[in-house]
Amino acid sequence: MRLQSIKRKLLYLVIIFYTLPMYSCNKSDDNDSYVPVDEITSPETDLIPDRETKTVSAILNFKNPDDIAYLMVRKSGGDSYSATIGREELSSSYVFHYTIQESDPASFSLLLSAYYKDGNESAILSLHVDNRWGFFIRKVSRIARVTGRTMPHESFPNPNNTATGWNVGGTDLGIIWEMQEGKYGIFFGDTYGSDFVPNQAQPGPNGGSWRCNVLAFSEDNDPEDGLSFSSMATDHGGNAREIVYGGKDDSGNGDWTSIPTAAIRANGADYVHYFNMKNWTGWITNYSGMYKSVDDGQTWTKCENISFSSYSHFGQGGYFKKDGYVYMMGTRTGRDSDARLARFRETDIENRDQYEYWNHVAGQWIKGDEDKATTVIDDKVGELSFIYNDKHKKWIIAYFNADRYNITMRTAAHITGPWSEPYELASGKEYAQLYGSYFHPLSASGDNLYFLMSMWMPYNVFLMKAELADMGNFVPGYHVRVNRKPL
Repeated sequence: MRLQSIKRKLLYLVIIFYTLPMYSCNKSDDNDSYVPVDEITSPETDLIPDRETKTVSAILNFKNPDDIAYLMVRKSGGDSYSATIGREELSSSYVFHYTIQESDPASFSLLLSAYYKDGNESAILSLHVDNRWGFFIRKVSRIARVTGRTMPHESFPNPNNTATGWNVGGTDLGIIWEMQEGKYGIFFGDTYGSDFVPNQAQPGPNGGSWRCNVLAFSEDNDPEDGLSFSSMATDHGGNAREIVYGGKDDSGNGDWTSIPTAAIRANGADYVHYFNMKNWTGWITNYSGMYKSVDDGQTWTKCENISFSSYSHFGQGGYFKKDGYVYMMGTRTGRDSDARLARFRETDIENRDQYEYWNHVAGQWIKGDEDKATTVIDDKVGELSFIYNDKHKKWIIAYFNADRYNITMRTAAHITGPWSEPYELASGKEYAQLYGSYFHPLSASGDNLYFLMSMWMPYNVFLMKAELADMGNFVPGYHVRVNRKPL
């Protein structure tokens, strides 16, 4: 009897063991609509408040809206917060709104989950809110390679392939200016041929076909997908040729190389400012000077009547035209001096006697005496460029700063200053061995700054994009625009 009882119990256990999975499967089949994976989706999960309404919005899509009892909204970061949105408000494509509260931090997330009628809960949809106010750089990204060959790890565009197209395997700088409407010139520094190979162990230049500088042309007015060249200034063999003569005497006692620092279209001609290097150790130059082209960059000649001494505060520089003047921001050659300011009429670009220099002590421009130029930006200013942005009504300068190991940006309402505290445009931690920062002229309008940046490894030039934002001052308004119910 006892044995039969045990057998019956074992039989019941076996039946239960096999029946439970079938029951579970059937229940799961009945409740497929409640599987919480990606119940809520949104095409945009990174949100920015509307400057006027102080509200963020997102379109929410629901797979099974009829099975939802309500939507729960919580917040990650800042004060504790929760609210519900009733089923009667929801639709398969629902516009969700949240109005920023004064206590909300600069960055936080809204966490949304659906609660079903049977008590199940969906997976959480996280909406990140960028809640910064005032003027700031919202985002910086690398758009494309401008020069050289694509490296194995790179996924961004390389529209030019200059190594095979013009024998430009390695180069740097990328000083860009508008020659005519919609047409741009781009000067590069020391350039090496198609045999150039980036070397992690010994970064920088290598290979043959050394030219001290080369020049590209572009008619690309949409830099969102890269900066395409239409041509380069070439020799008879189709190779990019040297424009500004450099002696290539690397003894340290002669004419080592000629490096462009700035370029401008003035009085119907194109000009490039450069320094002639004697010895890179100590950044000792022989002089700085200018070359000129009167045929849209096809041929260039030296401006014999204008030069800057090796200790001039305008041995390196940048140009920008505004209000009938060419403004020149200058530094001593190297990366350790402050920045000073000059201006002149376009017709006087080759006549330094007509240059005017800003003196903040006198509060005026002083003509013809470079020594009267006083500090405008008190910092270690390396290679630079600057623009006036029409949308933001600001002068914007960018330059390499070795101490911060970054590309620094500053802004000012007036060219004479005061200039803002430094913003970080690009960091050496993210872009190792970075330098150079040359604004594309298209940066003078809109929210986007496009600039050409060099990296010592792989000794080439890249197109960068910085997205500016000016959200104004935060003024508290109404609170959440959702159907709130007591919990």
